[in-house]
Amino acid sequence: MSTLERVELEISSNCECRYCDACGLGGEDIVCPECANETRFTEWCDGACYEYKLEDLEEYLLPAYMSANGEPDYLRIEGSRMGWQARSGYKVIKATHKELWDALTFSGDWTLRYVLEGDCLTVTRYSHDEPMGASFTIKPDKGEDVEE
Repeated sequence: MSTLERVELEISSNCECRYCDACGLGGEDIVCPECANETRFTEWCDGACYEYKLEDLEEYLLPAYMSANGEPDYLRIEGSRMGWQARSGYKVIKATHKELWDALTFSGDWTLRYVLEGDCLTVTRYSHDEPMGASFTIKPDKGEDVEE
């Protein structure tokens, strides 16, 4: 089983709340998805846009990936161009949202761009030390390399 269409989701540690004066919709989109008018930055941010994206990740994107890959117990994260030294490596984790989130995020400013297409999940992480983006490919794994 695989997803029918390409799904993209971007989550950032920096909230960028915007507001549409025409229809009153809030979010992060430059162009309002409801009425197609340009939005403006707000002077406040309640974090709701971040929470909605986390819900999309937890409740749709990751479950769709897991279903398309036979509900694996472990995931292998293969990374390249990581950090200021542009290192490569991999990590095997339990197949949970929290484990994946903890493996891809750190204390600081970052942006994660998830792309799910078919049964393939890739993530690009942008940060101060990764301005061109670190690339991660998420794959099902048997968990033989997991340290417990």
